Amino acid sequence: MLKSAQERDKLARPFELEMRKFGELIRNDKTFLNELDEAADRDSFVHLYCRRAAENGLHFSKEDMLTAVQEQKHGSNWILPGVVLKMVAERF
Repeated sequence: MLKSAQERDKLARPFELEMRKFGELIRNDKTFLNELDEAADRDSFVHLYCRRAAENGLHFSKEDMLTAVQEQKHGSNWILPGVVLKMVAERF
């Protein structure tokens, strides 16, 4: 049953897989994390995050990013890495 729910979510929300892959790529990228941390506001933070993902061949929209942030702020559907969540808390 859990496996079928996970498969359903992959089809319904394909951006989650892309976001998870990008999170793994940047988890230890101190240069990018510092650049991200210097983003002045929510819009520049989201734009930078999405742009850098696209540069790495991973695609999700700004709306997808905002959806993930809102869900994680409410304690569900952990997609973004913890280090990014700390930055999100300061901007959203």
